[in-house]
Amino acid sequence: MESVIGIDIGGTNVRVGLIDERLNLIRKEVTLADDFSSTDELFKCLLDMIEKVKEKEPVNKVGMALPIPWRDGTERLCDATNISYLEGFEVKRIPDYFPGYSICLENDVNVVAILESAFGASREYANSMYITVSTGIGSGVILNHEIYHGAHGYAGEVGSIIISDSNQHLAAEFEGSLESLCSGTALEKISRSLFGHDANAKLLFEKHQERDVLAVEAIEQWIDYFSRGIASLIHSLDPGVIVLGGAVIQNNQWLIQRIEESVKNKVFLNLKDKVKILISRFGDDAGLIGAGYVALKTSTGGK
Repeated sequence: MESVIGIDIGGTNVRVGLIDERLNLIRKEVTLADDFSSTDELFKCLLDMIEKVKEKEPVNKVGMALPIPWRDGTERLCDATNISYLEGFEVKRIPDYFPGYSICLENDVNVVAILESAFGASREYANSMYITVSTGIGSGVILNHEIYHGAHGYAGEVGSIIISDSNQHLAAEFEGSLESLCSGTALEKISRSLFGHDANAKLLFEKHQERDVLAVEAIEQWIDYFSRGIASLIHSLDPGVIVLGGAVIQNNQWLIQRIEESVKNKVFLNLKDKVKILISRFGDDAGLIGAGYVALKTSTGGK
């Protein structure tokens, strides 16, 4: 049975795992993206983590999910907004850090979209989207069962779409963007503004469950903002289903129903009963398994 290494470089966590051809996650190692100050440090640590998770397995393929816009032919890592030290690094130098391994690169959200389309919540839909709500917000677009990169690799960068003129809790590059108002980083800033310097997004949702007036108002505003973004994407791309994942959604799955209800009030009348929003089937390790699957898929030439 063939096994591969999956690497998921996220804005908060960096995960490395051994994945078999049935997509079972055998072993994994996790560290923090903030533990590194340079790409050199990151890649050297990744090699050590690979050796730990593979143990004595004869593994030579690595799928690496990167938090950057991506398409075949990308020459430099760019617009890595949540991991600044990746900016400008030459793609051709990456294999040098992993001698003996074949490296397959892809965008971190795209690998989950590909995984969900092949085996997950969007498997029965030719056209779908996967959206993650975590440190930032990103998505992968599936058209006719294939990932769509766009002309320059920026397809799916939905965190930058503008949904409001508000910048009260700015947490991204563009004022009023979906990411600046709805990401986990934005929720943390909102929580701190309401409940003090040590507050975080988890506390905000706890306060909401306790029916704290300020928390309820903040989360209701979040649902309205986020559903604006989803409605805009439905009108633009008309996906058969939208799959949501990332820490904010995984830890507060009740949001799915509320988001769907809000989106239905923001789309064409004929689309109301066609709005379908589902939770990711692969949970916290989706990026890790997706990266491994992309490596397996690339090596076998298909699903």
